[in-house]
Amino acid sequence: MKLFHLENPLTLRFGNDFFRALPTSPGVYFFHGGDDRLLYIGQSANLRARVGSYRHVTQGKNPKRTLRLVSQVARIEWQACATPAEAIELERVLLLERRPPFNRAGVWQGAPWYLELQAQDGAIHLELSREAAEGRLGPFTPAFRHALGSIVRCLMRVTFPSLRMAEYPHRMIGWLMPLKLRLTMPQADAVMEMLSACIQGRYDTLLAALNALPAPPSVLEQEYWQTEIDELTKQAARCARQSLLLPSIEGFAAAPASAFQMMSRLL
Repeated sequence: MKLFHLENPLTLRFGNDFFRALPTSPGVYFFHGGDDRLLYIGQSANLRARVGSYRHVTQGKNPKRTLRLVSQVARIEWQACATPAEAIELERVLLLERRPPFNRAGVWQGAPWYLELQAQDGAIHLELSREAAEGRLGPFTPAFRHALGSIVRCLMRVTFPSLRMAEYPHRMIGWLMPLKLRLTMPQADAVMEMLSACIQGRYDTLLAALNALPAPPSVLEQEYWQTEIDELTKQAARCARQSLLLPSIEGFAAAPASAFQMMSRLL
């Protein structure tokens, strides 16, 4: 099958000119099915890059849910916004109001997550659980697993900028990160500090490091990492809207779980 070039369903239905005409401004996009039913709502700081990334959805690289979504899209609409923060807020309101079937985060409230986080012997250990226990941080909202996955992937990108997507640890590129991870990294303590800052709602350092990297060699990877930057920007804007005090970085590792109950509402 590698001898044949198979067009993505969205490219066949809409054509390349449709995607080239999309604005590069922030905004919210809407995928509708053949019966005009709303299937999915998303947002991005760059509508052309984000919507265009769905042309590269393939089996084995993306979740089956995303493949089903792409196969059913018959109409694409968008609404431009003045700023990324405005797009994020509009998406939040519309998700709770419309509850599209292919959206998961933002449309319902489920069981919270708890996080065990350690840096030891040059490696970072992460474990997510639904159960509260001594030494675990939380509770975090149901969307935290997805948020944490974006943070960890972007930390990998900054730490190993020449690493191709195919070389990432098993299941790291998927929509849901594994419940347990052990990542060997140079300067694990510095990476741990950046990870801790992100969990506490401070994304500036990681976003600056990501934006300073040269563009990946392929269009697919460029669009993938733009999506991840959009996700971090979205999380940072969500955190900025809160007025809660955050624990300091110095006290992060030793802070009891109760100290993070305030912080958990940020993610």
